[in-house]
Parts: sequence; C-alpha cells; structure tokens
Amino acid sequence: MTPELPDAGNLLETALNSLRADLLPHLPDQARYTGLMVANALSITLRDLQAGQARAEMAAALTGLIGLDDATALCAAIRAGSFDTADRDISLRHALMTITRARLSINNPKALGGPLA
Repeated sequence: MTPELPDAGNLLETALNSLRADLLPHLPDQARYTGLMVANALSITLRDLQAGQARAEMAAALTGLIGLDDATALCAAIRAGSFDTADRDISLRHALMTITRARLSINNPKALGGPLA
C-alpha cells in the first residue's frame, strides 16, 4: 500500500500554521505586516479550497431564481424587472442572503461570527 500524499489543502494548512507559529513571532516589526498579509492570503486560499458546500449553496440559490448558475444573468434579470413583484422580491432577497453568507464563509467568516482558518 502506498502512503497517501498530502493534498493542496493539507499543504496550505501546514504552511499557514508554520507561518503563524514559527515565523510571525520572530519577524522584525517592519516585516510583520507583510507576514500577516501572507497569512491572510493563505487563509483565504485554504477556505476557498474547502468551499464546496458554500459554492453548492450559491449555485442552488441562483438556479432556484433564474434556472441557471450565472450571477451575470441574475443581474440582467434584476435590471429587467423580473423581481419587481412582492413574491419575487422576497425570493430574490432570500437568495441574495444565502449567496452573501456563502461568500462570507469563504472570504470573511469572522463577519459571520465563525472561526478564522
């Protein structure tokens, strides 16, 4: 049996943890900001790799509204007045909240009260 190799998510998580624990505390003040930016970029990338559920929620919300997973088409439908009736407006608002929460779970989970990766 061949040993399982780490995937991209494991490698990023290891690199991020090493950066935070082993490197950032020892960086001089003038380099600390850059180190924190790199750690933040790694965190976002890691969450993006693990975002299958969030992407599925966004796709389902878009498909439920307009029949396809296409944000540009949703914008066109909004501009065309497709959601101007009360019931369609409520559906649109619900879908937009779902999409916003899903995107925040990737880009800024702290805004949702969740842990930072």
